[in-house]
Amino acid sequence: MMVLLILYGALAVFELFLMFRFQWKQKQVHPPVKDKPVSILVCARNEAHNLADCLNALIASDYDFSKVELLIGDDNSEDDTRAIAARFSSKHSFIKVYDIQHEKDGLIAKGNVLAQLVDYSTHEIVLIIDADMIVSRHWLKTMVGALSADTQMLSGYTQILRQKGLLVSLQYFDWQVVLHSMKAMADLIRPISILGNNMGFQRSAYNAVGGWRGLGPTDVEDLGLLQLFQAKGFKTSQLISAEGFAQTKPQLTLKESIEQRCRWMNGVFTHHFILALPAFFARLWLLVFAVVLCFSWQVALVVLAYGTCSNIIKFLQISRRANGNTKFPLLVPWLTSLLDTFALIRLAVKGKVSWKGRKH
Repeated sequence: MMVLLILYGALAVFELFLMFRFQWKQKQVHPPVKDKPVSILVCARNEAHNLADCLNALIASDYDFSKVELLIGDDNSEDDTRAIAARFSSKHSFIKVYDIQHEKDGLIAKGNVLAQLVDYSTHEIVLIIDADMIVSRHWLKTMVGALSADTQMLSGYTQILRQKGLLVSLQYFDWQVVLHSMKAMADLIRPISILGNNMGFQRSAYNAVGGWRGLGPTDVEDLGLLQLFQAKGFKTSQLISAEGFAQTKPQLTLKESIEQRCRWMNGVFTHHFILALPAFFARLWLLVFAVVLCFSWQVALVVLAYGTCSNIIKFLQISRRANGNTKFPLLVPWLTSLLDTFALIRLAVKGKVSWKGRKH
C-alpha cells in the first residue's frame, strides 16, 4: 500500500506541475503572413458516410486554393467512397483521387495509404486529415503557420464533435484530457504522442528519416513517424488553438469506442514502454481504486481523489483556453477510466487490433 501511496502522490505532484505550466506558459502559434503551397492528404476506406462533410469543410477554408493540392487515397473501399471522391474531383481541379495498392512495399493499414499519397504529393508542407474529420475555417492557415522553419512536425488540435448521448460526452471529455497532457508534455520537453487524424510535417524532414517505408509494417504509423523525427533531432510540436482546430465524429457504439482505445493502448505498449507503467496507473485508476479498497480505504481515497480531480481540472483548463464547452456529466471521469479497463482486458484477451475492418 505504501508503494501505491508514493506512486499516486508522485503522479499528483507532477500533474499539478503540468497544470501550472499549462495555465501560465504555453508556446503560441501565429498564422503565416501569406498562404504557402500545401499538400493535404486524406485517407479514405469505406468513408461514404463521412467524406462529403470532410471535403466541404476543407473547401470552405480561408485559404488561397491555387496553392493547395488535396489528395484522396481510396483504400479499396467497398462502398461509394470512390464515387464521392470522384465527384468532388470533377468540380475542383485541386482535388485528386488515387487508388491505393494493397500493402505496397510491405506496408499495412493507414501507413500504406499515406506512404503512397506522399509519393503523389508535390509541396514541402504536408498536412494529414482523416476522412471523418470536419475542419474549422482557419484550420489550414493555423496548421501551415505552425509548421515554420523551426518546427518540422506538428500534431493538430482535435475535438470530438459534440452530440447528444453519454458515450459522446465520455469521448469529448477524454479527448480534451489527453490533449491537455500531450500539450503540457510537448511544451515542457517534447511531444510524447501525436494525433494521426490531424497532423502535418515538412517533406524534407520526412524524406530525411525515410518516411513510412523507414518504419516498415506497423499499425501505429503516426507515433512511429514521430519517433523517427525526434531520433533525427527534428523539432516536433503540439498545437492547441481556439481557431485552427478540427472535429472528429465520435464512435457511436461501445464496441467501436473500445476498439479505438485498444489501438491507442497498443501504440503505448509497443512504442512507449517506459511510459506504459505510469500511463497504466494514471488511466486505469478506477481499477486500482476498486482493488485497493479491499485492503485500505485511506489509500483508495487518495487514488479516487487523484483520478477524479486531475481529470476534471485538465478538462476545464483546456476547454477554457480553446473556447470549448466546459459542461460534462458528473460520472464521466469514472466512466472513461472504466472504458480503458475494458479496452485493456479486450487487448489482453484478443491481442490483435483492427483498422477499418482489417485486423493487424
